Amino acid sequence: MRSSTRIRRLAAIGAIATAMSLAGAAPALAADPSGDPGPNPTATGERAKKLCGRLPQLLARIDKALARLQGGADTPGSVEFVKKRAEKARANGNTDLATALDSRAKARADMIPVLQKRKAEGLPKLTDWCTSHGYGTGE
Repeated sequence: MRSSTRIRRLAAIGAIATAMSLAGAAPALAADPSGDPGPNPTATGERAKKLCGRLPQLLARIDKALARLQGGADTPGSVEFVKKRAEKARANGNTDLATALDSRAKARADMIPVLQKRKAEGLPKLTDWCTSHGYGTGE
């Protein structure tokens, strides 16, 4: 049961990272600089409108993920929580589990600056783009 929860949490973190990567690419996808509208220009506009409407949810998900990852040793899913579990596994002689947990803690710690950068640089750019193209920000 616990492993399925961990997998879901990791999948959620991956989904957030993917969403932020795609969100950064939205201006490139939404407007063709050559002026050629392509096969269906309304589909691109609809996709851009949907993406711009989801900006508040994207920001909330990033904030929630950062709060969880940066939480203390008593916050499930945080880097410190995983490190504490690794120490406990190591103390019990389960080095394989401790190694896996150390790897997981490192992956989560590496995710923090990525999410912070997306929040600080990616979302404001996307918000400006949505506003300047008349799609609003979903607020």
